[in-house]
Amino acid sequence: MTALLERLKQKQKELKLNTDNKQNSKKGKKANVFSKIEEVKGRKIYHTKIFNDFYTFGISKNEPTKFFISLRGIFNIEDISMFHLFSLREDDEFMGIYYGIRKLDKAFIVKNFNKKETYTLRKCEYIEFKYKKGSVFCYLNGLHILLKKDRVNSPYYNTLLNIILELETELHTFYNKKLSEGGIIPEWIKKRQK
Repeated sequence: MTALLERLKQKQKELKLNTDNKQNSKKGKKANVFSKIEEVKGRKIYHTKIFNDFYTFGISKNEPTKFFISLRGIFNIEDISMFHLFSLREDDEFMGIYYGIRKLDKAFIVKNFNKKETYTLRKCEYIEFKYKKGSVFCYLNGLHILLKKDRVNSPYYNTLLNIILELETELHTFYNKKLSEGGIIPEWIKKRQK
């Protein structure tokens, strides 16, 4: 009986070790933020997956040559993903920030569990960080709120607009570029808002 008990305890320890190793390996894996990386006319173009909106951003304290951008997940806003924009090399140049809307290759189904609704995305708004040698397209589902006139006075609209204006300011400061008066996003909103 004692031998059986000892074997059961040993098996329990082995199982516990296996589950701990699986959990550690899941924590160690970093999810790739980019869904597609392509080269077009000698320029490297990075496309992020679709995210909801910004979590935080800024110049990395440990590595001041990196500007990090953290994004909240589209299905779970507690899922945070991050990527870096690096300082420029001698032969590269920061061209600016651009905004746009792109039609998706495949329709994207989004389930909102809080409101118990499901909707389909056929197009998505993006922010492009453009360089001489490439671009980073950052697809954000939350940007569509900025294009709706009936949402202008909502708290989310104002918060998102302020966050994007702050991003523009910090990024232009990081690359030592002059930002136009009032920022870039208000002009884009004025042209596109319905």
